[in-house]
Amino acid sequence: MENQKRKKLLVSVAGLLTGLILATAAFVFGYLYFVIGLRDYDRIDDIEIETDLSGLDAPSNMKEGMKIPVLQDKELVNILIIGSDTRDSNTHGRSDAMMLLTINKKTKSFHLTSLMRAIYVSIPDDPDPAYKKNFSSNYMLNAAHTWGGPRLLMKTVQRNFRVDVSRYIATDFSGFEKAINTVGGVTIELTSAEAKHLNGQGLGPFKAGAQTLNGKSALAYSRIRKIDSDFKRMERQRKVIMALFTKMKGSNPGKLTETVEALMPQVKTNLTDSEMMGLIMGFGAYKDYSFDQLMLPLETYEAMKYIRGMEMYDIDWVKNVKALHEFMES
Repeated sequence: MENQKRKKLLVSVAGLLTGLILATAAFVFGYLYFVIGLRDYDRIDDIEIETDLSGLDAPSNMKEGMKIPVLQDKELVNILIIGSDTRDSNTHGRSDAMMLLTINKKTKSFHLTSLMRAIYVSIPDDPDPAYKKNFSSNYMLNAAHTWGGPRLLMKTVQRNFRVDVSRYIATDFSGFEKAINTVGGVTIELTSAEAKHLNGQGLGPFKAGAQTLNGKSALAYSRIRKIDSDFKRMERQRKVIMALFTKMKGSNPGKLTETVEALMPQVKTNLTDSEMMGLIMGFGAYKDYSFDQLMLPLETYEAMKYIRGMEMYDIDWVKNVKALHEFMES
């Protein structure tokens, strides 16, 4: 009799625990789907890989690069990060920052590649109807976003850089401001010139060395260009993203979800609910991933030319594509 009572008690306790676990799991998944739902979802299907580009009207150096096969690997996840200073719902606008985030599951690493906005590229003849009259098949990279938004930009990146990319995340860089404040700021190694520039904007006092920047200061830092160059500006943008990611990796689950919740309303993406859930659920494993960076073009100012009266970068495509592929696979 005593044994039967004990068994009933154990069954009751087990049932109660199972119920609590299921209820907690349901709450967690429900909350995560709520957070994911805060994003601006853009339904764009996979970008089809072009096969025969031999008939394109493009410079010979571009066409030589296009002979390199598109890098396809299920263990490599590519997401194009598109940043801008303004977001006008009536226009696409020129993308102020373009970075290719590669998640390499084989080497457990993140690779962040900045793409110079004025690289001279071949743009697929598929602009939005409203921009058809403005379209030019050979022009600077960020014009692809103006004429066809993320869809045409991904097509252009795939054609020229020979990477398989069908997913993007777009945000006004000011969208990072709230997320940075949520994690308590980010640590950035400032030069004396950068510190002086920020102090001149009334954001200091800062000095050369490792400094903690709040959202407003980090945003101002990522926009600095006058003291050096657009290439350095691209480097600063990468540093802010990497610093935020590093801070998020060290956050407890509560702070992490608070940060994601702050950032998500500022995001427009074609990542599906399940893809977003996979990225969030995989964040625990990503804590052990390394994080490195690359900037293209490799030539920097050596490739600068005036094309149609504008500064563009006419690069060695074979050299740059091979370097990108090696970087992504490392």
